[in-house]
Amino acid sequence: MTPMAVALPAQCSVALKEWATVLEAMVRGEQVVLIRKGGLIEPGNGFTLQAETFVFYPTFEHQTVQYLRPEFSGYFDAAMQHRAPEGFVAVDLVGHAVASTVTPDAGVVERLRPYYIYNDAFLTQRLKWQPDTPLTIVVVRAFRLTEPLRITVKPQYTGCKSWVELDDPLSLNGATPVFEEARFQQQLRAINQLLR
Repeated sequence: MTPMAVALPAQCSVALKEWATVLEAMVRGEQVVLIRKGGLIEPGNGFTLQAETFVFYPTFEHQTVQYLRPEFSGYFDAAMQHRAPEGFVAVDLVGHAVASTVTPDAGVVERLRPYYIYNDAFLTQRLKWQPDTPLTIVVVRAFRLTEPLRITVKPQYTGCKSWVELDDPLSLNGATPVFEEARFQQQLRAINQLLR
């Protein structure tokens, strides 16, 4: 992974579904890696990184405070408070995949513990589900939109899948990193060492 500044495109129509609780952690700089296997109706064999830059589509299905380490349990309540009204999704976070790797090694996931909020119960569940499918670990630089954008939930956006193609692209103009470049590059160097 070579450290480099990120230049976001002007707009984006690709969305990655992620627990709203995890997005709360990303906004606070507490989560920098995503650990994925793919949705139940994912095409192919597990999770694939379909875009380098994407907006986050917050989800509330399957997330539970029981899958968080105790010090991060408050993020669950915060996510519920920020939830958009029924029939809408509030998008306010952009992700840029700086690096990704595929691994069947639970040890790699454990070494990355400082960079995610999940607890051991979540990791055990994730490893047991489709045990022949390796984990995909994605290192993400998160950016905050200047203000949340509310989009209407459409039938094609629903279902247990990772990626959504939005009907209308969203403007990324004015999006700013959730924390400064130097701190992110420091984290990136540390993660790079842990992935070796």
